[in-house]
Amino acid sequence: MAGGWIKLPAKQSVSQRSLMYFRILFIALGLCCLFQCSDRKTADYVLDPAQQYAYFPLKIGKYVDYTVDSIVYDFSSSSGIRRDSARTWVREMVTDTLRDNTGALVYVVDRSEKSRLDDPWAFKQRNTASINKSQAVRTEDNLRFLKLVFPLDRRTRWDGNYWIDPTREIDIAGERIRPFSNWNYTVDSMDVAKNIGSFAFDSVLVVTEANASTIYERRLSRAHYAKHVGLVQREQWILDSQYCNQSPAPTDCSTKPWQDKAERGYILKQTLVGFN
Repeated sequence: MAGGWIKLPAKQSVSQRSLMYFRILFIALGLCCLFQCSDRKTADYVLDPAQQYAYFPLKIGKYVDYTVDSIVYDFSSSSGIRRDSARTWVREMVTDTLRDNTGALVYVVDRSEKSRLDDPWAFKQRNTASINKSQAVRTEDNLRFLKLVFPLDRRTRWDGNYWIDPTREIDIAGERIRPFSNWNYTVDSMDVAKNIGSFAFDSVLVVTEANASTIYERRLSRAHYAKHVGLVQREQWILDSQYCNQSPAPTDCSTKPWQDKAERGYILKQTLVGFN
């Protein structure tokens, strides 16, 4: 290119020009389709946030009952791995409200438990929950979780453990474990029909809070929410193992199921059995 002039290409035949035209048209239509499909997907799943608040209902007097089935792993160098299974009935009831240091409304959620269905409820602990236009927060065992953010769609990701140190350790059966490593909250599905226990819901939100695995640890946490009910199911696998840390490494190191090679931690499933 000299003197500001652009050298023009040689004159093309009609067939060449037609071929180029159709190529350009094909690319343009493809791009148009791509953006339209993207817009439709967003329109299908990005709802009015006001409709999504129903996944985290808070009202004094509201309660939800669950069964909680758990397996706790306890490793001993002398006796091997011990697995303790248990079922607990849990009721979570909104009993009061208060204001936090910013003046925001916070709901008090009392947790009661019993080890047999016919036993009376026994108070266990007091938690809190709150919701505003952009987020739903819950405090459990003095740990603050960002359970949901608004608005939600099928591509929403967030740091639900924003206020929790991922290296924080807790005690499980006398063993120290870091349950909060490698968590990343992601919407799996939203507004889908789903059966939970003996109940059928037409609008369920599924959030995977963690799904990470190495040869030494398994972290899975997945929550199901139903509109106007709240949490209806939760599953957690918080497991550690040194099974693969042998010389030589076992041949089934990467294929052996985690429930069989775990040495520390727990598996938990919480399922809705009643609500008002």
